[in-house]
Amino acid sequence: MTRFSGAATVLLAAALFALAGCTAGIDSPDPAPTAAPTGPRCIEPPASPAASAGSPSSGPALPAMALQCFVGGRWTSVADLGGAPTIVNLWASWCGPCKTELPVIQRVATAGAGKVRVVGIVTKDRHEWAQSVIEQLKLTFPMLEDPGQQFAIAASPLVDKALVNLPVTLFITADGRIAHAYQGPALDEAELRALTQQHLGVAVPS
Repeated sequence: MTRFSGAATVLLAAALFALAGCTAGIDSPDPAPTAAPTGPRCIEPPASPAASAGSPSSGPALPAMALQCFVGGRWTSVADLGGAPTIVNLWASWCGPCKTELPVIQRVATAGAGKVRVVGIVTKDRHEWAQSVIEQLKLTFPMLEDPGQQFAIAASPLVDKALVNLPVTLFITADGRIAHAYQGPALDEAELRALTQQHLGVAVPS
C-alpha cells in the first residue's frame, strides 16, 4: 500500500483545491516580459503618504514584480499597491464566486473612497472576457492584468497559501505589507467591511 501513498496524496490535494474555489478554465498564456511603463497610470499614488493604523505591520512585503494595467498598456510596479491601505481582489471571468463577490468589492470601493483603495487583478483570463464582466457589473475601481498568474504564484509562499484558486482578497497596509490573505467563499459586504477594519484599521462608511 505504501507505494500508492504518493499518488493518493496528489489526488486528495487536487480534490481539495477543486472544492476550495475556482481553478483556471483556460490554458495559461506565457507571461509577458516586463516592459518600460507606457500609457496612463492605472494606480494613482496617494496625495500624501498614509500611515498604517496601530503598530507597524509585520506581514510579508509585496513581491518585487511588475504587472500591466488593464487599460492603457502601462506596466506598473506591484510596490505601487503600497502607500495607502489597499484591498486587492484577484478575480477572473470564468470564476462564478468572483462574479458574485465583485459587486460587493465595488460597493466597498465606492463607500471607502479616500479611506481605502481597491485594486483588482484580472488573473489567468482573457482580456475581452474580463472586459465583458467589467462592463456588465459596472466596475470602476482600477485593474491590473496577470494572464500568467505570476502575482498569485509569487505571493503564495509569502502568505503560506496556494493563491491559485480564486477568488482571493489581499489586505495591504500603507507600508506595503500583506496583512491578510483571504481565500474562500465569496465575501458579502459585512464580511469585507469587518476584514478591512480588522486588518487595515479602516472603518468603511455605510
